[in-house]
Amino acid sequence: MPSKVLTLREALKNPLRRRIVTYLLDNPGASIRQLSRSLGVSIGSLSGHLVILERVGLIREVRNSKRVELFINNEVLLHGITDEAQYSGEADGEVARQPREEGRERALQRREPL
Repeated sequence: MPSKVLTLREALKNPLRRRIVTYLLDNPGASIRQLSRSLGVSIGSLSGHLVILERVGLIREVRNSKRVELFINNEVLLHGITDEAQYSGEADGEVARQPREEGRERALQRREPL
């Protein structure tokens, strides 16, 4: 089982996870097998990364009989991008952290594993 990732930013530090998200943005509803073949990664290697992306709420699985379809949770992605934009801003040549919605950040940090 992969170690617990608490934030969207930490989850997306990994290049394979970024490739997964990009693929699913372009191919919503793709199966795990399609994702594996397209990215050239074994299903076993993908599983841990998918768990992490699910834990932060970035992807969701929809079961259609035996087929599992993967989708991006656009709301979480949009909020993550909005939150990251709040970090921009310079004060005396240094990047200053601007206020952000602490409630959403705490909710992501408390999220229990699936």
